[in-house]
Amino acid sequence: MGEGSANQQEAARFLEIEHKFLVPHDFDPEPLFGQLHAWEPERTYTTEVDDTYYLLEGAPGIVYRHRLDAYLQQLTIKSLGGDNQSRTEVNLELSSEQGSQEEAVRAFLAPLGVLWSGTLHKSVRVFYFPDVEIVYYRARYGGAEQACIEIEARAPSDIDAGLTVLSNWEKRLGLDSRKRCPSSILELLILPQLPANLRQRLQKFL
Repeated sequence: MGEGSANQQEAARFLEIEHKFLVPHDFDPEPLFGQLHAWEPERTYTTEVDDTYYLLEGAPGIVYRHRLDAYLQQLTIKSLGGDNQSRTEVNLELSSEQGSQEEAVRAFLAPLGVLWSGTLHKSVRVFYFPDVEIVYYRARYGGAEQACIEIEARAPSDIDAGLTVLSNWEKRLGLDSRKRCPSSILELLILPQLPANLRQRLQKFL
């Protein structure tokens, strides 16, 4: 592998390369699940997820996320703003042996100045294939709810390879990439419900 290829692969290592498609509240996911099962995924699971987001005074353009479900616990940083097709994502795995580490996460981030935090709940169904992770979920925050299908490339060699994976799977699923949603679920569900003065302060993050 040449130096250029190695650098591209390293750069892609901490990128989330995905497409999100919004579906209506009355969308029936069972035909989708049946189609995905027919293609024999490596594994699949269903879970309930709590995602607690933190926006920090000392980290504009970044959101921290504490994820907790029955299978894992993570502290993640994600870049915000622009098109979510390709954005920074770095995950640190946390032990779940002692249960939720929410208090420790909050204390860890406090020195950076927690401007806002809130918890979004998701009901999730995940399908893993060798090159892609396909997720259907319903996300809820406050009085709002949104259902989504997300297609994320798994360990692509570079951004172009990841986008090719997304394109191939969209064709298989009959999805039109021109209709994908470029916004994060944080921007879609949470920000519209915040007070106007706080939304104005958060514009530097987007």
